Amino acid sequence: MHKALMIGDSLFGEAVAQLLRQHSEVVVVCVTATVASALAEIPNCQPDLLIVLNDACDLCPLLTAYPDLPILRADLNADDLRLIRSQRIGARTEDLLAAIQALPTRR
Repeated sequence: MHKALMIGDSLFGEAVAQLLRQHSEVVVVCVTATVASALAEIPNCQPDLLIVLNDACDLCPLLTAYPDLPILRADLNADDLRLIRSQRIGARTEDLLAAIQALPTRR
């Protein structure tokens, strides 16, 4: 079972939480309104992933503080979801080039 912390306290958030409650693989352990409040709650609820429902929020503080925590970003006006992950690479030029080469190419 995956534990999710949801950022965004709107009707859209309630609908997503209800949808997730119908599936036993995911449980929403905490809902916060802002990234700042999520940062304060992450140590308490220890989620496996973050679900961000506010397209306007800055994710950099989350990625910096919890680089291994996946972020799923959903937008009511979009046709898709975005899975955001942070990846640490070495500081050498070779590491940077290898990471860039490993990225999928766009067509």
